Amino acid sequence: MVQSFLPFVYKETRLNIESSVPGSTVIIRLPPHSSATWSSRAAQKRPLPIEIPLTEDENAFKQKYLASAASIYHRRYHKSPRSFLWRVLEDNKVLAIRVADLYKQDSTDKAPDYYLMLRLYFPDPIRPACIALSDSPDHDVVSAFILTEKNHLYTITLRPEFFLKRSSTVDNSADWCKVFMARAFGLHHPYKLFALNSHELMVSLHNGDLLKLDRQPGDHGSAWDEACYNEGGWRGLRSLIPFQGNSTVRYGKINLEMSAVTSIATPSKMIDGIPYIFTVSLDHRLRIWNLDSRKIVYNGDLLREDRSINETAQYVVHPSQSQLVKVYEADHEKVLVVTFSPTGVGKFKFWFVTQGVDDNLELEDVFPFQNLEPPAPTTEIWTLTDFCLGVQRTDPSQLSLWVLWKNNLTYRLHRVQFQTGRPNDFHEVWTGGWVAVAGETLNDIPLPSFLPTLTGDCTEKGLEHVFYPGRFDTATIETALSLYERGTGRPKSSSLRSNNLAERMCSLVSCMTSLGHTSGSGLDYEQFHSAVDAQWRRFCRLVAELNKQRGEALSLSYDSDNGIPWVVRADGVSAVRSCSRIERFWHNANSEDLLAEHTNDVATLISAASVFRDSFSESLLHACTTLLRAEISKDGSAIDSNRIRSIYDDCNFVGHITDDDYDQLYQNLGGSLKDLLRDSAYDSLLSSMTSQEVLDDRLERLPLAELGRRTIINGIQESVELLRAICFDQLVLLIFIEGEIDQDEEGLRLDTVGYYKQFLAVYKRIELLSWLCRTQISIDVSRSERSNSGQENSISLKERAQYTKSVTVLEGCAAHLFGFVPHSRVPMTTLLTNILVGVCTPAGEYVLEPVLIQCWLLKHGRADLAGELSMYCDQNPFSIYVEGRVCLAAKELAAAATCFKKAASGLAQLGPQIDHDRHSASLLDDTEWNLLYAGLPRYYSHVVSLYDAYKYHSFVIEFARLALQFTHTSNSIDTANLQTDLQNRLFNAAIQTSLFDVAYSTISSFTDSVLQLSALRILVLHMCENSAASQLLDFPFLGLQGTVDDVLAQKCRGLVDVNIGVPYHKILYAWRVKRNDFRGAAMVCVDRLQKLQISGGADPALSRGEYAGQDALETPITNQYLALINALSCVDPKQAWILSESAYENFLDAGNRGVGVKSKVVTIQDARRGYQNELDRIAAIDSGQFDFAAIDEMDIL
Repeated sequence: MVQSFLPFVYKETRLNIESSVPGSTVIIRLPPHSSATWSSRAAQKRPLPIEIPLTEDENAFKQKYLASAASIYHRRYHKSPRSFLWRVLEDNKVLAIRVADLYKQDSTDKAPDYYLMLRLYFPDPIRPACIALSDSPDHDVVSAFILTEKNHLYTITLRPEFFLKRSSTVDNSADWCKVFMARAFGLHHPYKLFALNSHELMVSLHNGDLLKLDRQPGDHGSAWDEACYNEGGWRGLRSLIPFQGNSTVRYGKINLEMSAVTSIATPSKMIDGIPYIFTVSLDHRLRIWNLDSRKIVYNGDLLREDRSINETAQYVVHPSQSQLVKVYEADHEKVLVVTFSPTGVGKFKFWFVTQGVDDNLELEDVFPFQNLEPPAPTTEIWTLTDFCLGVQRTDPSQLSLWVLWKNNLTYRLHRVQFQTGRPNDFHEVWTGGWVAVAGETLNDIPLPSFLPTLTGDCTEKGLEHVFYPGRFDTATIETALSLYERGTGRPKSSSLRSNNLAERMCSLVSCMTSLGHTSGSGLDYEQFHSAVDAQWRRFCRLVAELNKQRGEALSLSYDSDNGIPWVVRADGVSAVRSCSRIERFWHNANSEDLLAEHTNDVATLISAASVFRDSFSESLLHACTTLLRAEISKDGSAIDSNRIRSIYDDCNFVGHITDDDYDQLYQNLGGSLKDLLRDSAYDSLLSSMTSQEVLDDRLERLPLAELGRRTIINGIQESVELLRAICFDQLVLLIFIEGEIDQDEEGLRLDTVGYYKQFLAVYKRIELLSWLCRTQISIDVSRSERSNSGQENSISLKERAQYTKSVTVLEGCAAHLFGFVPHSRVPMTTLLTNILVGVCTPAGEYVLEPVLIQCWLLKHGRADLAGELSMYCDQNPFSIYVEGRVCLAAKELAAAATCFKKAASGLAQLGPQIDHDRHSASLLDDTEWNLLYAGLPRYYSHVVSLYDAYKYHSFVIEFARLALQFTHTSNSIDTANLQTDLQNRLFNAAIQTSLFDVAYSTISSFTDSVLQLSALRILVLHMCENSAASQLLDFPFLGLQGTVDDVLAQKCRGLVDVNIGVPYHKILYAWRVKRNDFRGAAMVCVDRLQKLQISGGADPALSRGEYAGQDALETPITNQYLALINALSCVDPKQAWILSESAYENFLDAGNRGVGVKSKVVTIQDARRGYQNELDRIAAIDSGQFDFAAIDEMDIL
């Protein structure tokens, strides 16, 4: 049965399952069934954390990453973790298991994130349909049962810590992995495995028998009790005698009897205290077994139809079918059984099963005389591969049937909702109540066209398309790149593997093109760009084709607790949510009969605007995109008709829109502009884009798990792309109406400017979200994630500090805002959509302030990304301040200073502050917040500290001066402390920039004497060391001259060799002479003269002939004598003496240099006599009258 049209009411969100945390895969190689092997490998250790090797061809890619079977198991008794995704890989030799929870069960920060994925390697291939998981009611464990082709039954006990800590599975595999070999498998071939519970298994055998395996409580799976069931009753081991029926079906390597069981289901509770199982066999029959009596209590056709012997042969179930019967609780007295017959197009049957007489069961057809054939998606050949039934908690009679259709790699998911208590309405619901799930369109977005005038445009767009978060996983891109490289014919370079993936892509794409010449011998850049674009499109098609194989649906899983279906794909999963209002308009645009009358105009408006935009040339589209992006950064209140017409002219609509384009738009709008372009249509469209259901804030919201975060982020990505396209279409249509159409002539009464403003506000929000969704950032892996992924024991401390994971900016800064309210009045499918709509709505529940996101990016050291958000920020004082922080981090110092000054009037206002206004993503701490809104001095002191942290001393001086201008208005202790801090920062900055006049003026204003003396010493020494002694002498140092003198004198006393380093003696001499302290200057000369004589003066130089050709009498010692004589000459002759402690008996006598320290009065006559003696000594040396036996001793010959 084909329904004319299935409306799209639900939406699919595809998710990649690769973990965002590096090194999260746990490789475990299980031993074969051998006691010797177990004992020899009891101390088996797994290798350190590794990633799965990348593949280089399509076959290896399928083997490593595409599952042959997969499903999600939802636990019944325990909730954390609750859902497990298992997949069979690598020729059925690998079982990969990971947690697939949407949210955490603990609302506190202590709730762990289960990041680890177990990758179990079996020694033998796993049998098809021989994997089962079961939850234990007594222990917080999940038992996984796996049957291999060598008939070894593995029982793996999975504990929650296995997915948290790598160490929990090291050296103990014998404790949680047990192997058993059933005796029955020695004679009969196992066909399929089913888990009744954690202690009971049922294995269907090839001859139609059932083998029941039981283990005792406390046993981990090393021993099982065997019991064989068949239609003749229980016969123990005698039933194991081989039996060959008349007709068999070949499946794999075995021949299956027609009575072989292909599907088994069991109710979650007993029926009247008796356990039953429901089976479907290849002969198209439903059998119900009493497990206590080991007898069949019901045996009938799957559809309860009577057929002749010839017809029976046509109703044979294919052995690969396994989802043919499912059992659900209807009420306390009966269960609901759903059976599906896969013959033909397929038919369903619904049965109520109750306890009858003589231990038999009674089956009641819930919808008798009804042909329950589900409608196929199209007239093509489709196969219904899986189904599930959702039972409403509050009303068990309310049912939702989900069916999964497949056509090669394509699949469709349909749903019908009905009530068991209303059989009269069932036919109408079944034939016309089916709805469909709209597929994801994010991966179908083609590579955008490029403009030849934009350099690097095609490469940039190609990289953005391939690396768009969540579109393709790394393994797919790497494999496609290997295939592309092989197609180029160039030899493969092993060194390229170590390079960045994006760099390798660009290198390979560029090597396929060359820059040619035009006819005029110029370089043909346009042809080169076209060739590069063609190569990028070729590579992107290769990635897309490879990615399609990952989308094959393998099973359908229904989360009954949350009421949400999951499609498990070959390399991923898909969550199903409700369509938002705007998504219903978009996906059901061609079903006018299914839309309400007042919404037909909205669908027509969306469709017409989309077709109109599709008619744009690339240049017009680029011009509109550029101008609208510029619009969102401008003041929206200043928008008027002239501004819209200016955009119309700048885009040159007149030169691009032809009469045919206008006629087509006119026809798509229904042939009458005034009937469609009216306020009611636009009001409905805007309402559908922004409406949401807000939950009670008092309800506890549970934080998202990794898969939940990925579901929300991917859903937002697709919603953003849709809303972005719709907003853009409506904006360009409004611009065209304003610039082209005379509303009075057409009879229009449309507020073009008003709706333009509203759509522009939505477009601004969507553009922000688009940037957040496509921009990725590397953030540090949290400590808990490092422990989860096993890095604590496997990498060094240095490596651990550098370990990061890549997430979108939206996930990094806003994922903590999202949460689920389980078991609320809103279904989970609707709750998911509400979150998406709330994020996309400008005035929605989730506040995403661009300025706070800038703060978050600055906190993570990404000032470059924070700068890209500036166009979305408001021009309030705090936003301007943060923009200054962005410029400061980007080393745009002048721009930062301008922003800080501009924000000063707002952030320096005095007034009480509310705690919840202090939001800055931890960029500002409480101390910094206390400096804002506390007056200009404190605000500027905060700015000073920012520049000081970056060591930008010139701006520290600028803002410290600004701050100090306003500190004189208060005499409080806090103000005094602030003033002291500012002066100290100002002084240090002046010292670092050698602005000694600023440093001097700052010292003069110090009120703290201790700090003043310390700063003075720093200033004096710094000026001396930077050749600024002349400037030092010019400073008056009122009241501080003695201190300056003491500092210089102390440095002079500490010198040993005065011939090198800073000439502190000369500086002190000049300082004292400048201040008429000639006797003090003479004392400096005596001290320097003494140290020159100790060091040998000019004797070594004279001996080496360094004074040849110049005045040999002019040496450092003679010059120092002259300085001493000049200083004493400036004093009254009666005062021309000084008292000096000499290291010689007579240091002024060059011929007598005995050692000893004694005080001596030195007069000007002594200085002149010493000067003369030094001249004589030099002359003697020059004439060769001295023998240089040693530098420090001279004897006259």
